[in-house]
Order: sequence, then C-alpha cells, then structure tokens
Amino acid sequence: MRCVSVGQPAPELAAAADTLAALQQRQIAAMRPGAIACDIDAIMRDGVLQAGLRDSYDNITGYTLGFYAAAGPRTSDFTRCFTPTARFTLEPGMVFHMYVSAAGASVSETVVITDTGAECLTRTQPSLFVTP
Repeated sequence: MRCVSVGQPAPELAAAADTLAALQQRQIAAMRPGAIACDIDAIMRDGVLQAGLRDSYDNITGYTLGFYAAAGPRTSDFTRCFTPTARFTLEPGMVFHMYVSAAGASVSETVVITDTGAECLTRTQPSLFVTP
C-alpha cells in the first residue's frame, strides 16, 4: 500500500506520509526472532498517537499472511494480529502484512521474519508518490 497525491500534496499530507513511513521502518527494524508482537505494535500505535496523526488507534498494525491454509486461498489471515495485547513471539519464516493509515496517508509492507531480523518483500519505496 502506497499513498498517492494527484498534484502537489498539502504539506500536512506530505508530513504525515513521511512520519508513517519512518515509524513503519522503526517497527520493521524491531521485528526479529524472539520479539513480542505487542512491543512491535506499540512502536506504530504510540508513534502515531504521539505525532497527533490520530485521536485514537483502534485497529491492528499488522496481521499474518499465508498461515491459515485449511480455509483455502486467502489474501489476508487474521490468525495473528499485532495489537496491544498480542503476546505471540516472532519466529523465522513468519510472514506479515504491516500497515498503517492516518491523517489521509497510508503505507504498508509485506515482511518475512528471517533468522537475523525482518526482510521487506515490498520493493517500492515507502514514500508519498506525487503525480502531476
């Protein structure tokens, strides 16, 4: 998920997009084997609230991809979600869709946990795209 502005974005939108991308990069940098999901969630949740981009943060900040095969093909799988109460431990091989939206901006990354940390599978820069 990437944010696009048709024409020059308002400065507030550009700042929000930059803040969300920076927070998500911090969040992903903390995703390593042994990390606890609620600690990863707090990086985004607390950062967005502290930046004043939302008044409240009621949704999740990420979820499992590809875990629940018994139900057939799915584009998303909410078996494990990143919330303030999520106590599961990250392990190598887990794949997540981490996402955030606030103040009109949004960004997401697909992330796989490796033996040494997290690898983004998304190959485009997490920035605000501006079209003329």
